[in-house]
Amino acid sequence: MNINITARRKLWFSISGVLVSLSVIAVIIFGFKLGLDFTGGARWEVDFDENPMERERVETFLGSVEELTQEPQIQMTESGNFLITIQDMDDENLQAISDRMYEEVGEFEEVSYRKVDSTIGESFKKKAVYAIVVALIGIILFVAFAFRKIPKAVNPWRFGSVAVAALFHDVVIILGVFVTLSAVSGIELDLAFITALLATLGFSVNDTIVILDRVRENIRLQKANETFEDSIERSVEQTLLRSINTSVSTLLPLLALLFLGADSIFYFVLALTLGIAIGTYSSIFLAAPLLVSWKNWSDSRE
Repeated sequence: MNINITARRKLWFSISGVLVSLSVIAVIIFGFKLGLDFTGGARWEVDFDENPMERERVETFLGSVEELTQEPQIQMTESGNFLITIQDMDDENLQAISDRMYEEVGEFEEVSYRKVDSTIGESFKKKAVYAIVVALIGIILFVAFAFRKIPKAVNPWRFGSVAVAALFHDVVIILGVFVTLSAVSGIELDLAFITALLATLGFSVNDTIVILDRVRENIRLQKANETFEDSIERSVEQTLLRSINTSVSTLLPLLALLFLGADSIFYFVLALTLGIAIGTYSSIFLAAPLLVSWKNWSDSRE
């Protein structure tokens, strides 16, 4: 095959630049809508006997509760139930609010109830950030160590750096998509989303390392009339079908779950699906071409 992926690297960089820029703008404009796992609080799903219940009645009641110093969140489920999220407070006050709502708004059945302490939520938030940062640092160190025997002219740290650059690209775009979905449909970023994000990092770096490993072999066996860019292009072409086949075989069951699975895992599966698709793109069209651009830039400064 003669695809010339690295020769068209300015096009791939432009596409990635646009996607990352739009994602950053979305994050700045919409911000992160964190779920109960990170903010703490209590969440009820209630099914009123008077169905459909007027949302205004529920909002008016919650607005009259003096114990609530933060505005509660009220969402409607597809079945017509109310999903009510309020701030963290002790169990006695929560029970008192539930009893008052039962008397003043209408009789209801408690479909589900979940409470997360605010200190635990803050701990989850910090650990989620630490997990992502530690994963990225670990990837840089591992890739640099694994590729330490390549020619010094290439520098093994570049391999780790381009792998993390590709991962950063993937994470930012997924965040941009989900903060936009949060603004449009009200979904929240929770521990399941972080799990999907970390799984995406693992899949993406695996694909990137396969390509970089072939780059290492082709650099070692580089012919006299072959340039560094030729070696990179040959490596990408040799691993292209393998990367696509692996991604497609992984995406097929995910797509089945996305369209036929339970609603409760829809956004988790969506994050995985987007992550694998974007990760495959960045491994092929971003990581390897970045090595070429970095090497050319370094040579021009010498």
